[in-house]
Formats: sequence, structure tokens, C-alpha cells
Amino acid sequence: MDTLIQHRLREVPIGADSGVRYGELIERRAARQRDRTAIVYADERLTYGELLERILLTAQALADRGVRRGDRVVCWSENRPEVLITLYATMRVGAIFTPVGIASRPTDVAYILDDLAATTLLVSDQTAGQVPEIQAAARPRILPLANISDGSFASSSTETGQRTSQGTAADTEALVVYTSGTSGHPKGVVLTHGALFANSLNTMFGLDIVSDDVTLVNTPFSHVAALNSLAVTTLVKGGTVVIDSKFDAARCLEQISEHKITSMFAVPSMLALLERAPGFATSDLSSLRWILGGGAPMPPALVARWSALGIPVLASYGLTEAGPSVSFRRTSEAAGKSDSSGAPALLTDLRIVGPTGEDLPVGTVGEVHVRGAHIAAGYWHNDVATEEAFRDGWLVTGDRGLIDEDGDLCITGRSKDIVITGGENVDPAEVEHLIVQHPKVREAAVIGRPDPLWGEIVVAVVVSDEEISLDDLQLFLRPQLAKFKIPRAIEHRTELPRSAVGKLLRRLLNTESTD
Repeated sequence: MDTLIQHRLREVPIGADSGVRYGELIERRAARQRDRTAIVYADERLTYGELLERILLTAQALADRGVRRGDRVVCWSENRPEVLITLYATMRVGAIFTPVGIASRPTDVAYILDDLAATTLLVSDQTAGQVPEIQAAARPRILPLANISDGSFASSSTETGQRTSQGTAADTEALVVYTSGTSGHPKGVVLTHGALFANSLNTMFGLDIVSDDVTLVNTPFSHVAALNSLAVTTLVKGGTVVIDSKFDAARCLEQISEHKITSMFAVPSMLALLERAPGFATSDLSSLRWILGGGAPMPPALVARWSALGIPVLASYGLTEAGPSVSFRRTSEAAGKSDSSGAPALLTDLRIVGPTGEDLPVGTVGEVHVRGAHIAAGYWHNDVATEEAFRDGWLVTGDRGLIDEDGDLCITGRSKDIVITGGENVDPAEVEHLIVQHPKVREAAVIGRPDPLWGEIVVAVVVSDEEISLDDLQLFLRPQLAKFKIPRAIEHRTELPRSAVGKLLRRLLNTESTD
């Protein structure tokens, strides 16, 4: 193994772009600490040396199967080490990688394959049986993820090795990650090697990630928050990544205790489920240094409860188009400043923009614009959407927020989610933030419903432990909100629709009430 690793690494000369290729820093890390544990998955443990060997063999196997520079490789799988292995192998070949989560339907996969004109589809045992249901015009080669990444398909020819070590320019496409979208088809976000390199730096500058960290990743690799915020950065730093195929509250508590997890990513609903899991009160969580929170606003009461356990929940702001890292809350402020998503990362510039494009002063709500080397190149073959979202070097996020007196970013909602009632604008996030403070309410979403008089009325959709009446809710909110912002209707749900990473799917609430 040592001879193979040394031979392959010599093929990558050190130059101006050294380390920029996505995954190259992990290869360099492996050459320096081959015997340390890189990945844990169920009963499997991979050292850095073993991880590198499998990346090299998988790159050979992909090249032998015809994958070439610029080809699009789609991986449809649950979380498992092979996803990371084939990702980095694809980078060595010079191809483009698209992760697709196991929750995606065959129709979703078909759309992505056609949109990319993909040449290769990697499938796990869990997704292979659904391949016949994919009705796509594209006819990619179908390769089993397990075999392609264990060396079964790889040759050992010198020619193949040379084909998998080409130099990579920073502006070359590396990942195309599909956003869930609010309507219609998802858009493919193009992240270059340079953007991903800058995102790694942003994340390491913004978070206290150290070489002894053991991070747990149980949210889908198909989302950049799971992939780029913790998994990749922990490996770059030389720590250990514990992978789970999906989130399960009871198993998560067991893993934290068993593996002495020091960091993890979680959306608010995950933390709430952990609190309600049997045995939570007696679980050993002492190893956790912090939890990176994202995907949805963190309720202050939830953050306070975890802070009381000595575990800071670091609210963050990011989006796929930014790789995703934009801002991180400081550990010392985790329990306070409940509305803050922290200071912008070091390589990130922020503007708060008014309706006519003017920069707004501190404390004024407007649209959040982001600039930096970590920003995506645009949307795959979608010039119209690219021109709308990427303007004069700035990413127009569609999110509303402000910069406070400390220079921290505070997100207040989505521009497109604004409810217009009687000519007044209502930001759902502002109302939701207050509703969840009602003692009976566990979760809440605010939407607009058409109304012949008001145009729209504000509607509260709640998940509650006990029945809560509209009068009760209005009485609770009245001292804190302007009259036009107070919901005029309430709907009860057993749960709110969310994506695989816990993001509220507000569009799915625009169906008939279940009351």
C-alpha cells in the first residue's frame, strides 16, 4: 500500500494550485497520518491510508469504465463511506460529481440525469432496485457503488494511474448540487474546485475544528451542509468522521456516547427529537464540544436548553450557492443573541440591500447579498436563473436580514415568503419566532391564504402538545406584534413537512387545512 500511495502522490506536483483540487488536501493529510482513523461506519473503520488507497483504486476503476474529464457522475445513495470515496475519485479523474439522496424518487433522478446529460450513475444496494423505474432520455452506465469503490473494477496499469492525476484549475466545475427548489424542477448549483477550497477555509476560520475532533454526520451528503461544513473539513484537519446512513434519535445518542463525538450538525427538529428520545436525560453527552445548527431558525428556548447542558448550539447561515458557509455564531455567544447567525466568515462580504439596490444602514432589514471566492459559478445550463441570482459579482440570496451593531448577520425570513395582507408586508419568520414561544406549541409555520377582502390573511400552522385556540394564540401574540401581523386563522398538523435536512417545505403547506 505504501508504494502505491507514494507513487500516486508523486504524480501531483506542488504548485500554485496545490491543494485546490477538491479532495487533494485529504490525500495530502493521508500521506502524513496514514494510520489514524479517518472514517467510521457501522463496524467498519478506515484509516487515512486505507481511505487514500480506495480513492486511488476507485479513480482507476472509473477511468477504466470510460469516465473522462468533464463527464457528469451522479451518485444515488444513502450516507456511506463509498459516497466520499467516489466523490474524491471523480475529482482525480477530472469529472463532475452530483450527490443525490436516497429520499429522491426515480422521477427526480431522471430529471437530474437528463439535465446533466450524465454518463454514469452510481447506485447503492438500497437504490439499485429502483433503477428500472428511471425514465430518462440519458442512458448512463450503471455502476454499483460498493464494487466500484472497493477496487474490484480497477486495473493497475500505469496509463490509468496517469489519467487519474491530471492538474485541476480552480475555475473547473467540481460539484453540481441540486437545490430542492420552492416550485418546479430543482436547479443544479455549480461549485468549482476553487469555490470549494475557499469554503473549506471559511469553515475552518469560522468553526473550532481540530485534529482530534470526532464528528458525526447523519444528515444526507446530498446537501452541502453535511458534506462541506463538517465531513470534508474534519478530514482536512485530520479528525475522524463517523457516518450514519440517516438520522435516528436513539441511535444518535448511542453514537455520541460510544464514539465520544465532539461535534455534529443538526437542524432544530433533530435536537427536539433527541430531547424526546428515551434515555436522553441519562445519556452521556459530555464529549460534545458544540453543535453546528442550521437549515432553519434555531428557537431560543431550544438553544438555551442545550446550553444548560454545557453544549453550545452554533447558529449559522449558509446556502447551497455559497458552498454553503456564510456566517457562524461564536461559541461564547451561543446562548445569547438568539436572532443572530453570527459574524460573516473571513472570506465573505455581505450587503443588506434595499428595494432600489441601495446599501442599508445597521439594524435595517433588507435583502442579503453575499460575495466571496466560495460562491457558486451559477446554475447548470440555466442562464435565466443565473442572471437573476448572480449580479455584478454578488449572490442575491432571496433572504431578508440585517446587520446588527456587533456586525453579526440576523436573518428575518425569505423575500418570496412575505405575506401581503391589506397592503402590509408580514415576514413569516418574525411571527413564527414568537409563536413557538407559546408553551403549548412545538413547531409553527406562517403562510398566507387568499382572502377576498385582505388579498391574503396570515395563517398559523402549528404542531402542539395540547389543543390551542385561535383566541388563545392571538391573546399571546397581541402584546408583541402589530395587529396586521397577528394570524387570523390557525391550522393544526401532526407534523410540518420538511426536507431531508429538516428545512421547512412551506410550499407543501399551501394545501387544504387538515383541521
